[in-house]
Amino acid sequence: MAALQTLFTYVGIGIVAYYISVALTLLYDVFLRQGARLEKFGAGRGAWAIVTGCTDGLGREAALELARRKFNILLISRSQEKLTAMAEEIRQLGVEAHTLVVDFAQTTADDWTRIQQEIDAHFVGVLVNNVGASYDHPMFVEEVDPVALDRMVDLNVRAMIKMTTLTLPQMKQRRVGLIVNNGSFAALQPSPFLAAYSGTKAFVKCFSQSVAAEVAPFNITVEHLQTYFVCTQMTKMRRPTFFIPLPKPYIKCVFNKIGVQGGSSEPFTSVPFMPHALMAFVAERVVPKQLGISYNYKLLAGLRKRALKKKEREAQQK
Repeated sequence: MAALQTLFTYVGIGIVAYYISVALTLLYDVFLRQGARLEKFGAGRGAWAIVTGCTDGLGREAALELARRKFNILLISRSQEKLTAMAEEIRQLGVEAHTLVVDFAQTTADDWTRIQQEIDAHFVGVLVNNVGASYDHPMFVEEVDPVALDRMVDLNVRAMIKMTTLTLPQMKQRRVGLIVNNGSFAALQPSPFLAAYSGTKAFVKCFSQSVAAEVAPFNITVEHLQTYFVCTQMTKMRRPTFFIPLPKPYIKCVFNKIGVQGGSSEPFTSVPFMPHALMAFVAERVVPKQLGISYNYKLLAGLRKRALKKKEREAQQK
């Protein structure tokens, strides 16, 4: 009996020590640890950064932040008017900017040829796969418009795969590069009523981790960016809170913490924003998966009901 009690004591001490160690790692990552310096990827040395979905939200701020850090910027989006304005804003920061009009939901062979030509013509140090789409509001998966569903897969999955495969050869040849793939907490905790979106973001995570392991011997960093809500047009969040930042401070955290996991236990994953890191830490290590799914079900079911009532009121007003 005494031996059994001793065994349980040591097991308990081991468990407590483990959680203390991961908590200390979290605090170190969030408050003290610095990420990889962007000079490693060509900042200030004539390198280019490619940003997709770059005229709004996180993509816009990523392009501006990389320009401030002395990357030339290749902007790819579907609106020439917005791209032109964005390019002028970037040039005022003292770097070059080129634009490509591409709708990643309707890409043609000619589009990919144009993109490949631009990539081959420049020293690409950074690729930010930001373009993406979500639901208009939470809904049952069979309620999603088939056209919107195809568009979501094209933007969230196919565009990322294609841009990665087009950019990697020259990064491998130079043996340097950074690829940032914008993920979501919807891959951390499966999200009922956002099933297709959650599924595409789970693909982003697994694809990023797999490619990251492939290219690590070539000195190339692939970062799966695990993002909670940020105030953007896609999330429809307007007011920042402790857990929901504006795009600019969030993106600053992203590029200050390249290679730093933050609250995540997932390899090749970064949760750079401190409140998000705390949430990821709890979600991954404390909350059972089934409990997380149940919580998301109740949360998103409520959001679905409110969205449907809003649509009903708007229809009545019309």
